[in-house]
Amino acid sequence: MSAAPGLLHQELSCPLCLQLFDAPVTAECGHSFCRACLSRVAGEPAADGTVLCPCCQAPTRPQALSTNQQLARLVEGLAQVPQGHCEEHLDPLSIYCEQDRALVCGVCASLGSHRGHRLLPAAEAHARLKTQLPQQKMQLQEACMRKEKSVAVLEHQLVEVEEMVRQFRGAVGEQLGKMRVFLAALEGSLDREAERVRGEAGVALRRELGSLNSYLEQLRQMEKVLEEVADKPQTEFLMKYCLVTSRLQKILGESPPPARLDIQLPVISDDFKFQVWRKMFRALMPALKELTFDPCSAHPSLVLSPSGRRVECSEQKAPPAGEDPCQFDKAVAVVAHQLLSDGEHYWEVEVGDKPRWALGVIAAQANRRGRLHAVPSQGLWLLGLRDGKILEAHVEAKEPRPLRTPERRPSRIGIYLSFGDGVLSFYDASDADALELLFAFHERLPGPVYPFFDVCWHDKGKNTQPLLLVGPDGEELENSARRSPCSLILPSSLGPPQGSRLTVPKGLPLSGSSAWACIHITLAKCITGTC
Repeated sequence: MSAAPGLLHQELSCPLCLQLFDAPVTAECGHSFCRACLSRVAGEPAADGTVLCPCCQAPTRPQALSTNQQLARLVEGLAQVPQGHCEEHLDPLSIYCEQDRALVCGVCASLGSHRGHRLLPAAEAHARLKTQLPQQKMQLQEACMRKEKSVAVLEHQLVEVEEMVRQFRGAVGEQLGKMRVFLAALEGSLDREAERVRGEAGVALRRELGSLNSYLEQLRQMEKVLEEVADKPQTEFLMKYCLVTSRLQKILGESPPPARLDIQLPVISDDFKFQVWRKMFRALMPALKELTFDPCSAHPSLVLSPSGRRVECSEQKAPPAGEDPCQFDKAVAVVAHQLLSDGEHYWEVEVGDKPRWALGVIAAQANRRGRLHAVPSQGLWLLGLRDGKILEAHVEAKEPRPLRTPERRPSRIGIYLSFGDGVLSFYDASDADALELLFAFHERLPGPVYPFFDVCWHDKGKNTQPLLLVGPDGEELENSARRSPCSLILPSSLGPPQGSRLTVPKGLPLSGSSAWACIHITLAKCITGTC
């Protein structure tokens, strides 16, 4: 106890309760506390069973802590010293050392380790330090407020994380649920078609089997007759032989040809799996958004159908545009009535063989007057076709970015917009069963947008083809040879009656192709002779 007797009391005091240790324990980091104080402040253990040290935030395992017997003995010895007296000299603690911030006795101050330090009488130090308490209390309150705000922020973030995880799990469950429904419907459809074909083949084969058994019985009867004739006398033999051979030749001449059974099952190859994936990807898209053109926004040269789903550029001279700022006066364009501001949306536009067009979205606040600068910074996110063969994305550049030329020009464009994911993607939707990605913008839109349609100038009759909005009811598609997305159509070469349809749940397009043919059974000739 010699070096700093006034400090021994501090060293043997708990940093949490500021009292002498009671059942002291030492954490793995080296800090010591009263066992009860540590349990009260540390709170519940983390998932790995550790708690954080209140002094340095280092992890420690409370269940592994045992009482520090050495500290306990020191505390026990110090407790025997009268309160307010030096534990070394047993004199009253009447002097305050400012340098060490400790109460010391006169001997320690004049002869001991505090000799030469800044010293004050205890009464004077008491009065001076007491005036500092309000400021220290204010600092403590400010620190508490800062930490309380930090706690509130962390608690809010914890709630946000829980909500994000809940939404994520919900989205995963929803999407995987749709996949399961799709695959179950596909499996059921193919299974029912296979069962139907098996049933029809079974009926035909059983009919032929019955006919063959009947014919076989006739042959066996003739065999018995021949055996009986062989034992007859000469005259009777010759008379019956002529009748028997005549009957035998007739029976042999009526022998039915054997049936040829040809069963073809799909090969479960990578191509088959890829076709399933493409169909499933389309099935997971949101339902078609029902859009209509806004006539108030249309350039004067544009002609809209009464349904609001068909637009084309007239070759007739048009009147000048009005003063309405919502109307395009230079760009031969139009927007949809529907304003999109959140969620996800999908719509399709029939472009046919139109050689020039541009599609996408325009910001609700974007300027529509004068020549448009079709870049995202001006509120336009577009994909277009130029010269009938060059697909181009209107990115943030002086000129649009040319894209790879597809094997065939898209006749229908699918547009998917997700505000939450910050995605605007364009697809070749010409195939009723599958989508092929053409281009995607990956950025969060700054606000609400309208679907945008640039019909482009008629080019002296070379670009008068219309743009058609595809609706859930298929209106304005009278001339489009497209199959219903709700049935599997078997080609005539791949199934018994021509054009037979296999109905499946709405929203799961399963139009047939060679990869989707289930079973092909051909009977070269039915027993009845009518096949």
